[in-house]
Amino acid sequence: MRALILRRVGLIATAGAGSVLVGDPESASLRRIQRFLTLSGYPVEVLETLGEGKGLALVERLGILPQELPLMLCPDGTVLRDPTTEEVAACLGITPELDPTRLYDVAIVGAGPAGLAAAVYAASEGLSVIVLDAKARGGQAGTSSRIENYLGFPTGISGGALTGRAFMQALKFGAEVAIPVEVKRLECGLPEEPMVLGRKLIN
Repeated sequence: MRALILRRVGLIATAGAGSVLVGDPESASLRRIQRFLTLSGYPVEVLETLGEGKGLALVERLGILPQELPLMLCPDGTVLRDPTTEEVAACLGITPELDPTRLYDVAIVGAGPAGLAAAVYAASEGLSVIVLDAKARGGQAGTSSRIENYLGFPTGISGGALTGRAFMQALKFGAEVAIPVEVKRLECGLPEEPMVLGRKLIN
């Protein structure tokens, strides 16, 4: 785990690591993608198309129309034009391929601190766990600049750092995290003869 963290820090510090966004930094679409990548812990660089910078030169060279902005240049070389959050996640491999026939022991909706904590506890006990979130990991806590009332951090910790550590712990124990995946309905069926504390339920 330590080697993984140090390698990641080194990659982020390296110029050119991560994704590149090209467009107007005040664009709602660009800011939406940038926010998603930041909350997900992915390094990102923004090239402005205003003025005579690299962004404008790239757009002119590729023949990109204004309505196709912003562009996203993925680390594997893929170029996305005005992508949705789902397309961004798929390009970076954030959203795994889910097997609809697989049965999990625990399904957690929401990848905030509580959801990630539940994933860590369940997965560390050997249960198969999947965590689903429609936006990004961390929830509201992930946007906090400093949290000082969380157990175990007397000097405080940023929301991003806290949820980033929890996310890595969940993955370490084998939990699957699928983001952004919207959960529209939960169906909680009962077996034919449900049992509670050894007694049959009376319907």
